[in-house]
Formats: sequence, C-alpha cells, structure tokens
Amino acid sequence: MRWKGVERGIAKLLNTRRIPVTGQRGFDLETDCMVVEVKSRASIGKYLWDFMQQVLQGAKEQGKGDKIPAVVVHRPGMPYADALLCIRIRDYVKVHLLPPDDNDNTNIPNGQGDIHQE
Repeated sequence: MRWKGVERGIAKLLNTRRIPVTGQRGFDLETDCMVVEVKSRASIGKYLWDFMQQVLQGAKEQGKGDKIPAVVVHRPGMPYADALLCIRIRDYVKVHLLPPDDNDNTNIPNGQGDIHQE
C-alpha cells in the first residue's frame, strides 16, 4: 500500500520507525519528542502549501532565508496555544537531527519528492 511507503519514508527522515497499525494508537510515528500522524493526500489544504511558499519567498526577498519558515494554522475561537505550527521536515531535521556543523543539508536522506528540491 502506498501510504505505508510514505510513512516509512518520513520515518527514515525523522530517524525513527513506522508504528504498525494496531488499532490502539492515533499516530503513525514516534520520536523522542514527538508523535506524528502522516497524511499524504493531494487535497490536504492546498492553501497550506501556498502559505509556505509565501513565507519562503518573503524570507528570501527580505534577506532572511537562513530562518526556518513556518505556517501557523488557527481556527476561530480556538485558544492560540492549540493552533498548529507547520514546518518543513528538512528544517526540523537540520535543527534537531544533524550535527551543528552540517549547514548545507548534505546528510538529509533523499526520499520521494527529493527533499533537496526547492
């Protein structure tokens, strides 16, 4: 099944393993500091991708391309602390999993959709 392959690929990037479906858990992956639900669907909020591109372009134009781009998704009436903070996996890996001197992302493994593409 395609979704299992996606989960395995993301797990590899995050240096963890996929949790097999047991009916017990509400997430697909677990790291030391996160539980992760993986979704791979074309219809998952295209706007989210557009917002990320907006942040990336704005940071580049303003000379802030060295900062981690992020999008916050908030529902009206929801406490701000419960909003979602979305970052790219490459940025998480760079900050949390790579040695501090590996700033060129050369140790981030490639997967479906080559993580090095912009």
